[in-house]
Amino acid sequence: MELLEAIKTRRSIREFTGERIPDEHIEMILDAARYAPSPENLQMWRYVVIREDQEMKDLIAELSMEVARQVFGAQPYELTGGRLWYLPDHLRPTEFEKIRDGSLFIYPKYADTVVIGCASESFTDSHLPYAMHLFGSVVVAMGMLQMWLASHSLGYGAGWMALAIADARQREMICERLGVPRTWEPIGVLCIGVPKEKRMLGPSRFPLEGVMYSERWGIPYRRVAFRKEKAK
Repeated sequence: MELLEAIKTRRSIREFTGERIPDEHIEMILDAARYAPSPENLQMWRYVVIREDQEMKDLIAELSMEVARQVFGAQPYELTGGRLWYLPDHLRPTEFEKIRDGSLFIYPKYADTVVIGCASESFTDSHLPYAMHLFGSVVVAMGMLQMWLASHSLGYGAGWMALAIADARQREMICERLGVPRTWEPIGVLCIGVPKEKRMLGPSRFPLEGVMYSERWGIPYRRVAFRKEKAK
C-alpha cells in the first residue's frame, strides 16, 4: 500500500475477530515504531507488548469501560451527540449508548496484540529538560502512529486510546502489574487485531483552508488549484 493511501484510509478499528496474527507480521508492525523521530535520537520510548496475557487484556478493557462510564455515562445525548455528526441518524443513538455504557471500549479484550507506550523525562543524563508533554508523549505517539499505519498496510486494524491509564490510580495499577519503573509513564494503548469488518469510509475532515494558515495566523492556506483559478 502506498504511504499516502495508507494515511488517508487508516481508520480506528474497535471490533476484532480474535484471530491470531502471524508472528512475523507483528514483528514488522512493532519494528516500525523504532523508526519514529526523537530529539537528539534519544529514543525516550519503551513499549510493553502484550499478546499472551489475556488477563491483562481483560483488565485493560475493564478499566477502559469503567472510565468511559464515568466520563460519558452522565452526559445527556444532546451534549455529546454532536460529536457523532458523521454517522447516519439511525445509527447515532446506538453508537452513543455504547459510549455511555462503555461497551465501545471493550476491544482490547479481543485484540491480538496490545501495546502500551511509555515515555520518560529522566532516563537520560541529558542536560536539556525534555518535558514529557513536549517530547516524551509526542515521540511515543509518533511511534504508535507508525505501528498503526504498518498494521493497516498489512491488512489489519488498530485502535488507540488512553482511557485505561487516564485515572492516576488505574495507571498505578497497570504499572505495578507490568513492572513499569516509576521513571517511565504510560502514554497510550494501541490495540492491533484482525478487524471484524474493514472500514474504508470514515468521517470527513476539515478542508485545508479550515486548519492551515499561510505565513500568519488567520490567513487561510489556499490550495494550488484555487491559486491557478484566481490567476486566470
